[in-house]
This record gives sequence, C-alpha cells and structure tokens, in this order.
Amino acid sequence: MGNSRGSSDPRAAASARLRRLIPIGVGVVIILIVVLIATAPRSGRGVDSKAIAPEATPTTATTSTETVAAEPSEQAKPTVAKPPPTIETATKPAATTTANSGDRLLDGLHVVIQTVDPLAPPLPMLGGLTDLSAANMQVQLTRQGAGIVEIPFANIWTNVRAKRQAAAWFAAQGTSAAGDLSLPPDDERFILATEPQVPLPNGQLATIPLLSARSISIGGTELNLVPAACWKATGKGKFTAEVQNAAGEPILRIDRAWVLNDWDITLDQRVVNLSGRDLTIRWSQYGPPNLEADRSRYMDRRRFRFGYLLGNAQDPDRLAGVVADGSLLLELTDVTNEDANPVLWPGETAAAEGFELSWFASTNRYFGMAIHPLLDAEGRGDASLESVVGEITRYLATVNDEPVVLTTCWWPTATGAEATLPAGGEKSLAMGIYAGPLEQSILADREPYRSLNMSGLILYQMSSFCAICTFQWLAHLLLAVLAFFDHFVVFDWGVAIILLVICVRTLLHPITRKSQMGMQKFGKQMQRLKPEIDKLQKKYGGDKKKMQAEQMRLFREHGINPLQMLGCLPMFLQMPVWIALYAALYFSFDLRQQPAFWGIFQEFGGWPFLADLASPDHFFWEAAEPFKFFMWNVTGGNLLPLLMGVIFFFQQKYMTPKTSMSAEQETQQKIMRVMMVVLFPLMLYSAPSGLTLYILTSSSIGILESRHIRKQVDAMDLDDLIKPAKTAAKVAKDPKARAYAKMMERRKQKQGNSRGSETSFKKRK
Repeated sequence: MGNSRGSSDPRAAASARLRRLIPIGVGVVIILIVVLIATAPRSGRGVDSKAIAPEATPTTATTSTETVAAEPSEQAKPTVAKPPPTIETATKPAATTTANSGDRLLDGLHVVIQTVDPLAPPLPMLGGLTDLSAANMQVQLTRQGAGIVEIPFANIWTNVRAKRQAAAWFAAQGTSAAGDLSLPPDDERFILATEPQVPLPNGQLATIPLLSARSISIGGTELNLVPAACWKATGKGKFTAEVQNAAGEPILRIDRAWVLNDWDITLDQRVVNLSGRDLTIRWSQYGPPNLEADRSRYMDRRRFRFGYLLGNAQDPDRLAGVVADGSLLLELTDVTNEDANPVLWPGETAAAEGFELSWFASTNRYFGMAIHPLLDAEGRGDASLESVVGEITRYLATVNDEPVVLTTCWWPTATGAEATLPAGGEKSLAMGIYAGPLEQSILADREPYRSLNMSGLILYQMSSFCAICTFQWLAHLLLAVLAFFDHFVVFDWGVAIILLVICVRTLLHPITRKSQMGMQKFGKQMQRLKPEIDKLQKKYGGDKKKMQAEQMRLFREHGINPLQMLGCLPMFLQMPVWIALYAALYFSFDLRQQPAFWGIFQEFGGWPFLADLASPDHFFWEAAEPFKFFMWNVTGGNLLPLLMGVIFFFQQKYMTPKTSMSAEQETQQKIMRVMMVVLFPLMLYSAPSGLTLYILTSSSIGILESRHIRKQVDAMDLDDLIKPAKTAAKVAKDPKARAYAKMMERRKQKQGNSRGSETSFKKRK
C-alpha cells in the first residue's frame, strides 16, 4: 500500500526522493574528492613541455691510468636510463683529457690526482648524534666529489617506540640511571638523505654523494670532479682540487668547505683562476635528490619546490620578496615522467616572466632539503640564487623499483654557455643547505628562512590536481586552533581535536537544528496527512495531473512547506573542515608521532594504539614493515575506521525521518547506507588517526544532537504542525510558507489555463 501510494503521489515522492538523493550525491562528491586528491598522479603544472631541452654537456672523454671501480650490488636491479655526462665516468679520475683546444695554455687540462694514505683515519664528521645542545644532525663527508654520504638526525626516529626510548635516554644523561638505558639501534634513526646510486651502462651502480661537485668546463674542455682521487682533504670539512695543463702549470683551484649550523649546512665553495689570463668556465654540481617516501606510503607526496623573485622588470626594488605559493610545484610523478623536459628551472613560465631563483628544495611528507642564498643573521643580503645556480636539470633512474632523481645545478647554464673568470679572480659559488623538518617554528620564525619565505615549503595540499579543494587557509586556521588548545589549554593533541569538534559543531548547531527540525516536522506532517492523501488516492488515482494538483492544494491549505528542510547543508559546510583537517593532520610535523590522551595507552607495555595521531590508530597491532593489501598500504590493525562505520549506521538511523518510501527510494537508502557505513570507513582505513578521531567524535556528537532535536519535535503539538484547512492560508506568516503558497497558486492557475486552452481548441475543432 505504501509503495503504490508513494509512486502515485508525485509531490510527496519527489520530496522524499530529494531528501535521499542529496545525501547520496554528497557522499559521492566526498568520495570522489578524496579519491582524486589521494590518487592524482600528475599536477598538470609539471615540467614545462615547451621549454627548450638542454643539450648534454660536451661529451669530452676522460682517460686515466687509475680507475676506482664501483662495487656492483647483487640485490639491485637497475633500470638503465639515459645517463648524464660524467655519470658513465663517475668511477674514473679526471686526468689528462683528449681534447686539444689549440691553446697551449689549455692543452692537456687535467685534475691533479691526489695520493691518499690507506692507513689515514676517516674524515671527521660534522655535528654529532648524542649531544642535542651541540647538533641536531651528523654530516658524514667523503672525498668523492667533496660531497656528503648521509645526513642522520640526532633525535628524530622512524617510529614512536624508538622516540620514547631515546627520550628516556637523553633525559637520564647525567644521572645515575644513565647506564641502565641505551639509544635505539641506528636502523631506527631517521636519515634525511643518503648518497644515491645510479646505474651505469655496464650494469654496475655508481654512488653519487649528496651535493657533490660534478664537473667544471674550462675553455670548452669538461673535467670530471666526482672521483675521490680529485680531492684533497685540507681540514675538517675542507677540500681542494687543482687543475693543471700538460706542462704541469696550475690553471684553476676549486675549494669546498662545509660548516654545520643548527639545521643549516653552509657550503662555502669558490673557483680561483691561477692561470694569469682570463678563462671561460662552466660549473655543475649535484643538487638535492628526491627524498625517501614516508613509511606509511598512504600518499606519496614527494615534491620539488621553488622559491623565486619576480625579477628586475616586475619588481626592481624587491618589494614583493620571495614568492613561494606552490604555483611552480613539481610532483615526483611529474619529474619522473621520461617524456617530460629535463629542465626543472627555469621552466616556461619562469623564463617568460623573468623570475629569478631564490631557493630550490626536495621535500617529502615531513622533511626537506633546500639550497638557498646566504644571508646574514638579520636576514639581510641578496635573496637571489641566480649568481650561483643558473639552471637545474634532472637525471632519472630506477633501482629496486624505486625512482632515483638526481638534480644538477649549473652555472651559468647547462646548454653550452660559459662565464668569464678574470685572471687572478675568483668566483664564489657558496650556498646554504637547509636539511631538516618542515616545521613552522623553524621556517617561519628563524633567519634566513623567514626572509626567504621558506615557510612556503609547508604545504597542506594533498595534490596539486585539486589544490583549491584542500583549503590552505582553513588548514592553517585549524592547526592554529589545535596548537592553542594543545599548548595552553589541555596540553594534548588528542583532546585538542575533540575540543575542535565541539567548536565546529557549536558553530554549525543553529543550521543543523533548523535543518533537522525541518526534516522531522515534514515527516510528522506527512504522517498526519496520510488519511487525506489516501482519500485523494482513491478519488483521483487514475488522473495523475489531478492527483498532483489536489495534493499541492492540500499542502498549501495545511501550511506544509518542503522547502523548510535544509537537506545536507550542514554536511556540505563540514566538508571543507574534513578535507582541510585531513591535509593538516597528514602534513603537519607538529603532530608527527604525537600520542593522544597524554600517551596513556602506551603505558600498557608500549601499546601502539593512538601513539601517533598522524598515522593510523594501530589498535590491534603495528606491522614491522608496511605491506600492500589491494588499494591499502597496511601499517597495522585499526579500530577507529570500523567504529566510524558503526557510528555512521546509527547516525543515519536517527537523522532519517520516518516516512513511507517506494521500492526505488528504499534502494537509494540502502546504497547511501553502504556508501557511508562501508565504503567511506574503508577509504579512511589508513588515514591519520587524528582525522578518524575527529570524524568519529563529530558523528557521535551529531547522534546526540539529533536525539535532542527529535525529542523537541516529539514534544510539539501535532495540531501546531498541521494547520486547519480553513485558517492555514490566512495565518501563514512564514515567508517561505507564503512563497510556497504563491508558487502553488501560480501552478494551479497555469494548469487551469492549460485546460481552458485545450477545451477551446476542441470547441473550435
């Protein structure tokens, strides 16, 4: 009976269908946005396809009587890509070249081969790992390219258990308990970057140290600077290499000196002309490579970023400062596309607009490595890096199914241009290297990062495919509110998230209350009118138009207004909060490895439940190594997403008004229930537990809110909800009700005119 009535009452059926189609549409939109943001492979703003690709550096070969062989890896399965110049000779010292420039002074240019005592002690390290007051990291140097082997952090760890163990060890130093504790093993220490290995054409792997010198071209002759035999260690963090001609006369000297300062590494390097005449040179060194992916690999958001100045034509006085809005962002998938242009800087936009490079960075979820100009302690100095880096290119390789991206910084360019170095002169190629976390308190408040606007490295954006959908401004606002609650009110990030839920639900309560009261009232009104609608069904069941007109009249006379329901407006208003909070919790370093509820669960034998609000909750267990299961990268067994599905079920039950439904409407309701109760929690199974905690708390409060509103509606007199037919039209004071009544009247008149026209036509006929 109910099904036939629903199908025969167009207005009631349309209203009921609308109430169920809107939630389904909202669910579909939410799921599509999450899927597109989380899985978008490309940004659409990647490497400029129209930029001119640089030719390879002159392929002048190098020969030597001495070879430093690379050790092949049996486990590595390299995919050989097109090698950059000097990679294929990276294991050979740059001795006498075969090129003959026709200039006696430049004949037989070679890098002097250094003799190293095999019994000499290893090179001293910069920084350390056991004294946090002295250093945040340790920099291991190598003579190969005068570069860096790896950069481990002193007190940043790969997991929460190691973090807690290290915190106890550092706190016990200087006390009697120090001997009973130990630091976690080195394999649990977080390493920002390690020298990458790239495949050679012969199948072996060549190791390229971080930020190492690559080559120098003198008068068109390129000399390889990667081999260790080219460099002499002259002090702690200091190296020198010398270029001579065939007669043994000194032509050029290259000095490199590394200095560690907090989170920054200063590379003071210079090229000195010893020849007594002007030289044309071109310099290249390796820049920041792609960093390791986050352990969870829920979303691989490794990126290459640029900070730039508008250029002298647009901003001659540098009033605009450094721009770092993410407009020139390159996702790793953009850079690793073999068909993409190898020029990363300047791209088409930067070249056309005359932008000047200020800094260049490689980032992952929480950390970054960036080269930047050197400023003084007050942030004063030239913010442009153009005098050191004129062009940045990339080289691609794949080792063990992992992408390897080597960036090469050129000066002045990689396309054959050379700069003049006057006799007796020197060229400074000094730069700073930021190597640390993407933490707001560091990048936004300290120099030189503040003056260079390097806080732009912190991007709460899950994908540049839909950058506007992540609501950057809202993510910053939500994190500011959370930080206030954590730092000054409750001193716990988990409780701060719950307080944020209360704040958001309180702000939306008037809209939620009006919407749900409208839905409940409409359901009760429809139930009260059921006998009269049944009469209309019996009387006009065969005439749908007449039935519709009479039903509209009945609604108008009793003051029933379907427009009183705001539908899913409260859910729409919460969508930006969910998405922005998702991005904020996923990328905020402040929440990395932060426990919920003051770490009370970890007191039970190190239980990993809610030990890291930026990772899944790990209620049942935490996997030693993440593993792939269908579309999920599983890091453990999680409870909150399952509870979220249960809460969604009860939320739908309490928020859906009881009305008669057709078979089609019941099917739509089931689809909506499956989407919200099953699919949505599955999609968020590996999401940060801080986000699932927020949604779970918000939904629970929503159920209590709905029950309270339902009690208010139940307490109302049904006579107040259903107006008497004779007085309803007269006493209608609600503007929406009057508008609805007018709309019904116009429709009735229009239908009457249509029938009148049809009758007169028949008469004329």
